[in-house]
Amino acid sequence: MKGLSPENLRDLILSVGTHQSERTLSPVEVAEFFEKTINAGTTVEELSEEVLLNPTMIARFRRLLSLAPEIQHLIGWGGVSQISFSTASEIARLKTSEEHRFLAKSTLEHALSKNEVLQIIEVRNKFGKPIDECVEEILKMRPRIIKRYLFVGAVKSSDIQDRLTEMPQEGRNALFKKAVMSNYPDLPYWEGQLGIKGFNLIGGEDLDQALSKLSTDFESTINDYLKSNILEDE
Repeated sequence: MKGLSPENLRDLILSVGTHQSERTLSPVEVAEFFEKTINAGTTVEELSEEVLLNPTMIARFRRLLSLAPEIQHLIGWGGVSQISFSTASEIARLKTSEEHRFLAKSTLEHALSKNEVLQIIEVRNKFGKPIDECVEEILKMRPRIIKRYLFVGAVKSSDIQDRLTEMPQEGRNALFKKAVMSNYPDLPYWEGQLGIKGFNLIGGEDLDQALSKLSTDFESTINDYLKSNILEDE
């Protein structure tokens, strides 16, 4: 496959298809490999035959790359701290990065389903309402509002960002889990993701309260851990 090593192609094939229970690559990493081989000269038809996905599904993966870069690490195959591939692909239909960020945040905080996201986008595109009003309108249709709490932090060092770029999403998430558990082992249940430029935690009201009572700055602590475990170990 043009532009991909045998290992890249193996990981790609193992990461796509509904029959896979464990995937090596994140949806965005799948999209990046698709883009890489197509840019190297592989046709969509050739790619479709190789990975056993129809061209429409390949296009949905590639659409993820149009999302705001700072939310791409939030996209996964499942879990409360992740936006599903199918939902993220719909969010990418919005026109601006600001709308991408707002709807991604709302999806995690309110546990929006794919159908709810589709409804929000339909209201936005059909009636031109601001995205926050579209979200409110759909939430009001629920018999019960589900509220979760999302904490977002920034990776402040460009040197650390460069090193994180070299890591797969799975590796970044494992590093983030170690960073949190090493410094805050008693936090209530949470899930989270580490991207290249930022990270997030999501959980219930108990997590929100616990984070607000920390004696140390959570964002700075995580950055210090990344610095000592990525840069100073070299």
